[in-house]
Amino acid sequence: MAPNKHIVSIARQLWFWLWMKLMDGFAPSDKNGNYVRPKGFSNHNLKVNKNKNYYLLVGATCPWCHRLMITYKLLNLSNKIKINLLIPKYKTGEWIFKKKFYNCKNLNEIYIKCNQTKIFRATLPTLLNCEDGEIKFISNESRDILKFLNSMNFNSLLVSDLIKDCDKTLLDLINDDINNGVYKCGFARNQNAYIEASQKLFAALTKIEKILDKNGGPWLLGKEISFADIYLFPTIIRWELIYSKLFKCTEKDISFFKNIVMWRYNFFKLRGISETCFYKNWLQDYYQAIFPLNPNQIIPLQPSLEEIVNSKKL
Repeated sequence: MAPNKHIVSIARQLWFWLWMKLMDGFAPSDKNGNYVRPKGFSNHNLKVNKNKNYYLLVGATCPWCHRLMITYKLLNLSNKIKINLLIPKYKTGEWIFKKKFYNCKNLNEIYIKCNQTKIFRATLPTLLNCEDGEIKFISNESRDILKFLNSMNFNSLLVSDLIKDCDKTLLDLINDDINNGVYKCGFARNQNAYIEASQKLFAALTKIEKILDKNGGPWLLGKEISFADIYLFPTIIRWELIYSKLFKCTEKDISFFKNIVMWRYNFFKLRGISETCFYKNWLQDYYQAIFPLNPNQIIPLQPSLEEIVNSKKL
């Protein structure tokens, strides 16, 4: 029996309305349907105090957390800051602790305890100072936390113990048009918003490709690893598994950008970096947690991350 055309029409309209409501919670947009990432918060006096008891709360899937896990590994900060890995709870859309943290079961309780209730939602990464049974909120803005972590080697006189800072224009390009650009593609509310986001994304990738060619690698600024490399890696390493499929970043295959693919291979092979890439968690969390983009929650079968990285660089 063929479906009634009126029922089909009503169902489509109802589904679209429900989808828009779901997206409002997952990914707010402007009046033109462009995804707008909620702003984070940082204490303006973000300076390292060696006598403080710092905790960094992160999630294995979040690319902004991934920036900080990479920094933590590269700078070998295990003796200077404690990392607490939270896990996502899909049904309620919250981050929860594996065991209670300062009597808190989830991230939202931390935000309430720190009087951070005006923020759009409790997000990771989150940097805290915990001492004398009290929790003080420092920042949930990865840019600021990255600089904070980089300054933790305050006693070192070796440049090699620090990650090189770089031009704000380059960092903004990577952060806004690539890191956030893939989300603007995936969370676009209409065709025009998607096309605009995709064009900006691939234009930015083209610029990065040219920068690598000009500087001769192996890193974006040449011989030294910089903030730009830290910004770029979490997006490019997730490309085939997540962004090209779930987020419709399909204008060009990533293999078109030969310098970027080789750069990714080199970065992935750095000591400790593969340990920050929880690709099985990525697949599960992205395809099951972002319900509006994948309502049947099917996880596509794909090669392992190692196979992808090794094959694309050839």
